[in-house]
Amino acid sequence: MWPTPASLQQTATIYIIDHISWKFVAPINNSLLLRAFTRYSTLFFPPTTYHKQSHPKPFPTDPVIDTLTVDVQAASESDQILFGTDESYTLQVSDSGASIRSPNVFGALRGLETFSQLITANELFYYINETTIQDSPRFPWRGLLIDTSRHWLPVPMILDIIAGCSYSKINTLHWHVIDGQSFPLESKVYPLLNLEGAYRLDQTYSQEDVAKIVSYANDHGVRVVPEFDMPAHATSWGFGYDFMTVKCYQRANDYDFNDGWGDDPMDPTNPEVYQFIQNFLTEMASLFPDNWFHLGGDEVNQQCWNTTAINQYMKDHNIASYDELETLFIKNVNEFVRAKLNKKLAYWQEVFQHTTPFIGDAVDVWIDSNTLKSVITKGIPAIQSFGWYLDHLGDDWYQFYKQEPIPAGVTPAQAALVLGGEGSMWSETVDNTNFHQKVWTRVSAIAERLWSPKTVTDQEDAVMRLSHHRCRYNVRGIPAEPFQPGPGCY
Repeated sequence: MWPTPASLQQTATIYIIDHISWKFVAPINNSLLLRAFTRYSTLFFPPTTYHKQSHPKPFPTDPVIDTLTVDVQAASESDQILFGTDESYTLQVSDSGASIRSPNVFGALRGLETFSQLITANELFYYINETTIQDSPRFPWRGLLIDTSRHWLPVPMILDIIAGCSYSKINTLHWHVIDGQSFPLESKVYPLLNLEGAYRLDQTYSQEDVAKIVSYANDHGVRVVPEFDMPAHATSWGFGYDFMTVKCYQRANDYDFNDGWGDDPMDPTNPEVYQFIQNFLTEMASLFPDNWFHLGGDEVNQQCWNTTAINQYMKDHNIASYDELETLFIKNVNEFVRAKLNKKLAYWQEVFQHTTPFIGDAVDVWIDSNTLKSVITKGIPAIQSFGWYLDHLGDDWYQFYKQEPIPAGVTPAQAALVLGGEGSMWSETVDNTNFHQKVWTRVSAIAERLWSPKTVTDQEDAVMRLSHHRCRYNVRGIPAEPFQPGPGCY
C-alpha cells in the first residue's frame, strides 16, 4: 500500500472477491460518492493479464466478499473539500464482510483508494486479506504544484494529474496558473490578459475549463489552490495592460522566454494597479471556491523600482526603503482579499523576509529548513516546499522520502504550525511530453512523508511498495517512470 496507513492490522486469512457480482452499498445517497463507486468499480478490478471474465465455482473460501459497505456519517450535494477537511476513515475486512466508515465523503474517498490497493489477483481469483485499518493523515496540506505559464498543459492532462494525486492521497493541487512568460487564464473582466498574454489563443484555460477542473478535483478529494504571483513575475500582465508593470528587462530575441525577461514587477505606486488587482481577484474568487489563494510574492527585483517617478512617490509618502514599498503593496492587496473575498493567503518566503510585519496566513518555504524554523518560532504557519523541487531532475525519490517536514529543536506547539508541504514541478523543462514520467514516483515519496506516521522510514520496505505503486500508476494509464532496474510492470 502507498501511503502506509496510520494503523494497519492484517492476517494471513484471505477471502475471495466475487467481482462479477460486485456491488457498493451506501446508506446515504450522494452523487459524489456514486461517481466514486463508478470509478473504483474499474480500479478495483483492472484489466491486467489476470483479468477474469468469470470465476470457477465453487469458491475455495467462505465467505466470499461481493459487497463493500461505505457508511458516511454526513454528506450533502454541496460538499467541498477545503483545508482542514477531516479525511479519516476506518476500513474493515473480516468474515462478516467489507466496510469503510468515515465522517464525510472525502474520508470515504481515501478509504476507497486504500481498499483498491488491498485487492490482489492470481490466475483464478481476486482476493483480499483480513484487514483492519484506522487511518488519517499526519498533515492537512499535501500538495503538488503545477506550473502552466512556462509550459501550458492541456486540460485532459490536468485531469489525469488530479486523478494521479488521489492515488497517493495528495489533497492539494497548487496551480501556478500564470507567470511572467505567459498568462493562459481567461478573464472576462480584463480580456486582454489572456488575449495578449497567452503564448497562443489555443493555449488558454477558459472559465469553463476552470469549472471542469475544479469540479473534477473535488470529485477526487483534491483542492485547487490557484497562485497569482505578484508583485514580481508579472511581465505577462503588462502585455495587454501596459500600466500594470514597471519595464525592467528586455528580451534577447523572440525565443527568449527565460525568467529574467519575465520578471518585470507591478507598479506599487499606481492606484490603478490596485483597482485592477481587486477586480481581477474578485473574478477569480468566483471561479476557485477553495478558502485559500496563493499570491506568490517571491523574487522581487526591487531595483526595477529605482525610477524617478517611484522614488519621488516614496519621498512624498515617507517610504524609506524598497522593503517598505513592497510591504505597502502586500498590505493593500492582503487587506482587500481578507475583507472582501474571505480568503486565507499563502505567500512565498520572501514576503516573510521582506515585509514587516508578516500579514499573510502561511509562509511557503522553498529555500531551507532554517527559514521554516524561523517562521514557526515566530508563531506563523508554514508549508514546506524546500527539498521537494521536482524540477531538480537529478534528485531521486529517496532524497525526497527522507526529508522530514518538522525541523529539529522545536516545541510541539511550533511543530503544529507546519501545515504540511508539497512537491513543486516548475515547468521550464517539463511539458505534456514528460510531466508524468518525471513526477509520480518522486511525488509519491513526498505523499507518504506527509500522510503516514513519522516512524514510517524503512527504505527497503518502501522500495518494494513504491515499485508496486509505480506499476499501479501505469496500469491506471499514468506512465510513471521506473526508479531502479527490474522486470517492469505486469
